[in-house]
Amino acid sequence: MKKESIFTPTFVINTLISFLFYIVFYVLTSSIGTYALQQLHQSTVVSLSLSSVFVIGALIGRVWTGINITRIGMKRLLYIGGLIFLVLTFGYYLTTNIPLLFLIRVIQGAGFGIGATASGTIAGHVVPASRRGEGIGYYALSVTLAAAVGPALSIMIYSSLGFGSLLGIALGLLVITFILIFFVRVKEFSAEERAYALAHEPKGVERYIEKSALPISIIAFLAGFIDSAILTGMGSFSTDLKIPLAGSLFFTMYAVLIFVSRPFTGRLFDTKGDNWIFNPTFIFFAVAMLLVGLAGFFSPAIGFAVLLIAGGAFGLGYGGVAPFGQAIAIRDSSKDRIGVATSTFFGFLDLGVGGGPIVLGAIIPMLGNGMLGFRNLYLYSAPAVVIVWIIYYLIHGKHQKSSSKV
Repeated sequence: MKKESIFTPTFVINTLISFLFYIVFYVLTSSIGTYALQQLHQSTVVSLSLSSVFVIGALIGRVWTGINITRIGMKRLLYIGGLIFLVLTFGYYLTTNIPLLFLIRVIQGAGFGIGATASGTIAGHVVPASRRGEGIGYYALSVTLAAAVGPALSIMIYSSLGFGSLLGIALGLLVITFILIFFVRVKEFSAEERAYALAHEPKGVERYIEKSALPISIIAFLAGFIDSAILTGMGSFSTDLKIPLAGSLFFTMYAVLIFVSRPFTGRLFDTKGDNWIFNPTFIFFAVAMLLVGLAGFFSPAIGFAVLLIAGGAFGLGYGGVAPFGQAIAIRDSSKDRIGVATSTFFGFLDLGVGGGPIVLGAIIPMLGNGMLGFRNLYLYSAPAVVIVWIIYYLIHGKHQKSSSKV
């Protein structure tokens, strides 16, 4: 039996759109704090908060998109999100006023949340159901590549050309994104499907949160919270260890192992089931956090090698949470609730990644000063991953059976 194709023109274009959305997100977020600190002479708290408020806006955008995607349409929301993202990026040129800059970041985050959720929903619709894990896995590589390239590109452009040039490049990429949306072809809900969905729309909290997606979304929140320790601390930790290059190469190894493993893991998810992916995911995730912590005990040369191995383990571990978690979220929901399921899953993931730094910022000083605090945090994170694994089993894993599909 011939396999249904994943790489249709719309799938490829939509994946490229997702990549451009996320590359702009990482390019701006990676330098906005430095810009506020150096050019606007703001405190560290204000500078870091400019990064965090974007996540708040993204969460608002995701929730709003989830409940309106059936009513408004996937492609139209892709345009709306892209337009808000584009216009608010231009808004950076017009102000150095901090309260207004916060407002711009929140609204821009909402635009990003709308566009990213619409794109993720389109991916869920155009990928064949029989190859959903594999297809969503490939789609999620757009985020992985952006996460690997975006921060380094941002630092390079900002340090050599300045924040104004960085904005210009971001605007150019968003213009390209806006043009690409025109070529997306997706079957929207029919009038009958829309009327049925709206007539049977849940009331109260269930209107905003897809109940069937909640278990895997809780896991995504907890995993994202632990991941935030890596995102916010790896640069400082590797610098304190006198191996800053290892901090950058950690994320390179993370991306490489995801790219290498994704075709295999995607097919394994579709043919064998959830636990065949998530059980090894938690093992590699815990090993990665343990290795990062242990790197602090070794000489710089050995620590360098340990961090590179940890980066690969991190890719095989945490790198599987978002794509396969999203695949589970949309698989377990009805067609008319795919948008809400997508926003539920990524909303929880964003809360973990975005809220983590705030909580961890208060915890780290209790664990030690400087490098010692981060080292202990990573060592404690390994058993924390095991606890998340147990929670996964209790609320999702034990209800799953291996697939017999071939």
